[in-house]
Amino acid sequence: MTAAAELAGIMPVSRMCTLLGIPRRTYYNRKSVKIRLVKTRVTPDVVERISDICSERVTYGYRMIWAMLRNEGIHLNPKTVLRIMRENDLTLPERIHRNVKGGKKLFRPTGPDQLRETDLTYIPAINEGMTYLFNVKDVFSKKWTGYFYSRTCNRRDAVSSIEDSVSREFPGGTVPGIVLREDNGSQYTSGYFGKRVKAMGFVQEFIEKSTPEQNGDIKSFHCSLKTDYIWTMEIRDFEEGRKIIENAFSDYNNIRPHSSIEYLPPAVFRERYLNDPEFRSGYDEKLRKRMEKMKTKRETKINSPEYIKEVKEVDR
Repeated sequence: MTAAAELAGIMPVSRMCTLLGIPRRTYYNRKSVKIRLVKTRVTPDVVERISDICSERVTYGYRMIWAMLRNEGIHLNPKTVLRIMRENDLTLPERIHRNVKGGKKLFRPTGPDQLRETDLTYIPAINEGMTYLFNVKDVFSKKWTGYFYSRTCNRRDAVSSIEDSVSREFPGGTVPGIVLREDNGSQYTSGYFGKRVKAMGFVQEFIEKSTPEQNGDIKSFHCSLKTDYIWTMEIRDFEEGRKIIENAFSDYNNIRPHSSIEYLPPAVFRERYLNDPEFRSGYDEKLRKRMEKMKTKRETKINSPEYIKEVKEVDR
């Protein structure tokens, strides 16, 4: 193409191509070819960091790994993280989420410190048998606000978890009318529990029987807690369990990203939501659109012929 470049400035391209015996498209195609060097942000150090996080947190999927990197200042596309994890055999099996039932209309929070859920979960210890963990969680900010770890499982243990939550967030010992959602377990329906939480300023709200999805936020939390912190190791005794739960409490609130709150740790999200008006308005708008999308999807399902047929068969 050197001769073509010399002749192009002194005669028309069509005549030049005729003299050289080449098609015009060949001249134009070769002229447009450019060599580009593509720079990538995926350095060996980034790949190594992804591998380290996957080794430390074996239950995390690619979105959680991406969020951990973002919170450390390493900005990548989530799909890039997924590709790297697949290339290095670091991915997990995909989870299957079941549909939940409709039912009793419950209180829906629009900000932190409006609704908390409480429940207990069982943690086996090799040398001591079953131990019990009572938890309290803020539904809006996803913050784990308090807990009580015990060898027993009674109403006083349930109250102790509420007291721990209040002492961490409200040093005065009372709360400003926060709704406390519970299931119908004997610890929570007891008169002793009701009197104590009422004295602290809570308003009790019970879910319907046989509908754990109405208390789904803390049920999901217990699954994440056990998957990320409990099931990854063997707890020999109560004291070891206590230390693991203490570490989990700090890590969950301050380091672990949460998908429904912009992949931020709950404590960080709460701080930004309460003190950054721009962040708060942006998150509220996203939440509004998300709720509208869920409502449309639910209405579409209810009006579908398959759902109507299923309801009629149940009624029979």
